[in-house]
Amino acid sequence: MALLMLVLLALPAGAGERLSVVLVGDTGFNGPGARVAAEGGFKAGRLVTVPEATAKIAPWLEGDIVFANLETVVTDRNGIAARDKMFVFRTHPDAVRGLVEAGINVFSLANNHAMDFGGEGAGETLRHVAGLGGAGLRAWPGLGRDAGQAMAPHVFALGETRVAVSAVGNAGGGLPAREAQAGMLREQADFQAVAARLSAEPADLRILSVHYGAEFAPLTEDMNVARFRGVKADGGVTIIAGHHQHVARGVSFSEEISGGRVVFYGLGNFLHPGTQNMSRFDICRDFGLLAKVGLARGPDGLRVETVEAVPLTGMHVQPAPMGGEAGRLRVEVLNYLGRRLGEGGAAFRPQADGTGLWCAAGAADGRCAGWREPEVSAREGEIAAACGKDVRRGNF
Repeated sequence: MALLMLVLLALPAGAGERLSVVLVGDTGFNGPGARVAAEGGFKAGRLVTVPEATAKIAPWLEGDIVFANLETVVTDRNGIAARDKMFVFRTHPDAVRGLVEAGINVFSLANNHAMDFGGEGAGETLRHVAGLGGAGLRAWPGLGRDAGQAMAPHVFALGETRVAVSAVGNAGGGLPAREAQAGMLREQADFQAVAARLSAEPADLRILSVHYGAEFAPLTEDMNVARFRGVKADGGVTIIAGHHQHVARGVSFSEEISGGRVVFYGLGNFLHPGTQNMSRFDICRDFGLLAKVGLARGPDGLRVETVEAVPLTGMHVQPAPMGGEAGRLRVEVLNYLGRRLGEGGAAFRPQADGTGLWCAAGAADGRCAGWREPEVSAREGEIAAACGKDVRRGNF
């Protein structure tokens, strides 16, 4: 699992000059195999409520778009048969509504837990999540009754800005679906088709959610760097939000002012009681990433002006900004991972609050005055050693 988040500075609807987008990674609200209950989710048998779980992160979930990868089946039924796999997740619709009320307004539904309870469970997810459209949810791509519906971008307007969102994930299937059921395309086979369909959608801003890659691996595979760089923007900014690995990965930018890309190769975990406490791992794997991106509208369309990187801790029950020197070190980890991506790899300047900031040339944001590329970390050797470890499920 993994997560991605992006934020833009917001003006009132219709102002059309600035937008805010928040992107986070893997999200659910129940332990593995736990029963669903309207009161909340379970962590190691203890009931946790959404207000409790989001208490420390709620101020960051503010933006015109707040995206998360919803890595769970959504159902109020405990009698649906689970697939035979190590971990299966289901979350009560009331908890998902609570996440929307906390600020999330775009979900990806395409990931390796979307089909944990088969086509019937996926149909439940699609029905319940679509029912949150009146509660503030703007888009929920990734599942469908047939391949066309699973591939289709979800499109909505923010003032004069047209936004399109698509999602594809690993471990799909179930298409075409039976009545009242749903299925998912497969990232390994359908990535190019989903990306091309999104690129063809007339939009000012496109967001592509991709659930992919090796778990616990912070270094992005060369094949995935190449295929993500191959996604066309076609006249609008495209943001790619990657997740599944449980750990943060590097960030890259295109050099283009208009029609460029921002790629978050891995957002890591965001809020999921079904995941382990990542603090047991090394400095390259013990944090999630909340990303804030500031967009401004100019003569040539939207332009990425700023990106904030917010390292997270406590993603297994109560996410919070890591802050301080600990946060600063994880920003330096992100910079190392960005340099490993080659051309376009992002470097964030560490800030006093433990976050990182990247600024485009000529950015009007006051925080960018005097911004410059950061120096290589004094702990580069330690970071490289940690990120170079071979960590797999079962060998930690």
